Amino acid sequence: MNLDPDAGLDPVYYTEEAEPDWYKTNIPCQVGCPAHTDVANYIGLISQGRFDEAYLLNRQCNVVPGVLGRTCARPCEPVCRRNKIDGNQIAICWLKRAAHDHREFRHLPERPQITRDKKVAVIGAGSAGVACARELAEMGYPVTVFDMYPAPGGMMVGGIPVWRLPREVTQEEVDEYLDALGVEVRLNTTVGKDVQLTDLLRDYDAVYIGAGCMLSNPLTDPYNKDVPGGDLHGVVPGLPFLEKVNFGEPVFVGKRVAVLGGGFTAMDCCRSSVRFGAEKVYVLYRRSKEEMPSDEYEVDEATLEHVEFIYLCSPLEVLSEDGVHVSGIKMIRNRLGDPDASGRRKAVPVPGSEFVLDVDTVISAFGQFADTSWIPAKELNLEVNRYGIPLVDRDTWMTTHPGLFAGGDFTEGARNLISAIADGKVAASSINRYLGGKDTQAEEAVEIELPDFRRGMVDDYESIPYQVIPSLPLQKRFSITVESETGYSPEEAITQARRCLQCQLNIMIDPSICILCSGCVDICPYDCISMEGLTRMVKGDPLHQLAGTAWEAGADMIIDEEKCIRCGLCIVRCPTDAISMVQFQVKSANNRWNVSKIPVINASR
Repeated sequence: MNLDPDAGLDPVYYTEEAEPDWYKTNIPCQVGCPAHTDVANYIGLISQGRFDEAYLLNRQCNVVPGVLGRTCARPCEPVCRRNKIDGNQIAICWLKRAAHDHREFRHLPERPQITRDKKVAVIGAGSAGVACARELAEMGYPVTVFDMYPAPGGMMVGGIPVWRLPREVTQEEVDEYLDALGVEVRLNTTVGKDVQLTDLLRDYDAVYIGAGCMLSNPLTDPYNKDVPGGDLHGVVPGLPFLEKVNFGEPVFVGKRVAVLGGGFTAMDCCRSSVRFGAEKVYVLYRRSKEEMPSDEYEVDEATLEHVEFIYLCSPLEVLSEDGVHVSGIKMIRNRLGDPDASGRRKAVPVPGSEFVLDVDTVISAFGQFADTSWIPAKELNLEVNRYGIPLVDRDTWMTTHPGLFAGGDFTEGARNLISAIADGKVAASSINRYLGGKDTQAEEAVEIELPDFRRGMVDDYESIPYQVIPSLPLQKRFSITVESETGYSPEEAITQARRCLQCQLNIMIDPSICILCSGCVDICPYDCISMEGLTRMVKGDPLHQLAGTAWEAGADMIIDEEKCIRCGLCIVRCPTDAISMVQFQVKSANNRWNVSKIPVINASR
């Protein structure tokens, strides 16, 4: 039963059958993850110290757990139910890293046999391309990946600094993993220059474009005009700046740096500037702190490293005393206006509020967009949007040219690694179907009763405090090659994993033996169980129709899943054993939900 949110102040209830679709929505972290990672089960494994199994379960879902455990945008964490207990979510991302760091074995896969006679080319060895190539290789296809960088990984190696993501992690989870699968990777190969798209379409049976967003947005003022002085020495776009940092090329960072933007690239640029020895670093963002795309943790870490944030301001002009080098930047204050197309409030400049900052380096990090100059749309009779990006069928991710697929950030715009990974997996399934393959059928959903469930009596999980991931002290953070976060110890990871409520567990009440004694209501620590009369059901509900008949005085037990902490005290209290704890496990296989065979935390230990 669920509370009807639209029923008004006097609550009424409606009956909902606990089928697989209901269970999926009842595990919010897994629903919130674009790749549908089996979060609850891998955290349950970590709580038992089973790091290797947790790592393998992660890799099955999201391809590069060690990378994501350091860099994921964490869409799963804001929806975590633990927030409702103490205001602190489970450290889902950092626990993913712990599974990678504390496993005993490397777990490189055995090379799958090539069982398909169709070849696939993947353009881009970033998160979407790697995910697509991995899935196709495991299906038995010969796959070749083409990438412009000297190392595979896309933004994992070109856009994310080493002090956040050590290269030995990408070396193992991308280079060595693809090699173990038999995927051929051709590096330093730019499609459109070293090889043409038309050649790939001729030589391969299907081609997937996962080339990402590799061009930086221009430096513009609040009126969408080019900022004067944008060509001065000392002005550099964010992504090229990070590429030079990551590939060991010479890079100029002055004593006083202004970073324009508020996303992940801006955070990496400002914190990298600190590590290059800048004495003063500003982050200048056109909207308020609440509107900024970067998460609070990133901002806090940058602030700890003495980065100064100035909100509600936009650039007007890059200044120069000698006409060659940057000497300052002229800004104007903003106020927030009406929401724009993105849903965020527009930044409206305030006349007369101009101010100048003395800086010698300006890094513009306003986001990236896809390079489509290498796509011969007319020759291929390819339908594209006004930016030249191929249009795709959202069900198949195929373009209007048969056999040419596209996805990830290339078609969707710059987002995050986990979203692109999810796109690559979906595209692989579509390519398989296009080439005559069939999806692996999802297993039938099952419920597993957990006998003698006693977690609330033997475990203090509810009172375990949230722990921020350990990091280097400030005085040791000023190296561009030393990872700043040190990660949880095995013991810390196990403790943090125990905080998880295990939302795939659900209380079930057998109405045939429930005597409506309200013992479960009395003992529930969060008032999530109540006994309600049948007349409180929504009109039209099957139970409501019983009201007014012989069941006029009848009642039923209502469970609010949002409040339940899965402690099991109601099971202990029930005098007729009418209450049981049932585990429903789901994971993603070929983008369908099915049962995970990984056992849950032994809550009765």
